[in-house]
Amino acid sequence: MNKPTIEEFKAQFVRDFSYGTTSDKVMDSDIATAIVQSAFTANENLFEDETSYKFAFNYLAAHNLVMNLRGSSQGVGGSYSWLESSKSVGSVSQSFQIPEQIMKNPVFAMLSKTTYGAYYLSLILPLASGQIGTVAGSTQS
Repeated sequence: MNKPTIEEFKAQFVRDFSYGTTSDKVMDSDIATAIVQSAFTANENLFEDETSYKFAFNYLAAHNLVMNLRGSSQGVGGSYSWLESSKSVGSVSQSFQIPEQIMKNPVFAMLSKTTYGAYYLSLILPLASGQIGTVAGSTQS
C-alpha cells in the first residue's frame, strides 16, 4: 500500500494545522518528516484496504508532527515526559487511569501523548488483537 501524500494529509486535517512556507507555520517539509517517521511504526497489514490504511496512517503522522513541533519549540533544553497518572496545582488535582496495556508498551505509551496518537491507537488496537478460538480434538496414542 502507498503511504499518504502531503496533500492527502492536509486534506484530512484541513482545520487542525496552520499550513504555510515559514517556520511559524506547518511546512510541507514538517509533514514529509512526520510521514517518514510514521512509516517505521505503521503496519499496513492491519488494514483491509488502502483508504483505511491512509486514514489511520495520517493520524500517526499527525501525532509525529505534533511531537516534532513540541520538541522543536523546546530546543536542546527539551526533555521527554512520560505519561502522568496524576497532576496537582495548589488545591486542584486531577488523576486518571492509564490502561495497563498502554503503560506496559513503550510505543503505545508514546502514542498516548497526543490526541492524534490516541486516536490512532483506538483504530489499530482492535485490528492488532489476535483472535483466539478452540477446536475440539484429541491426540492419537
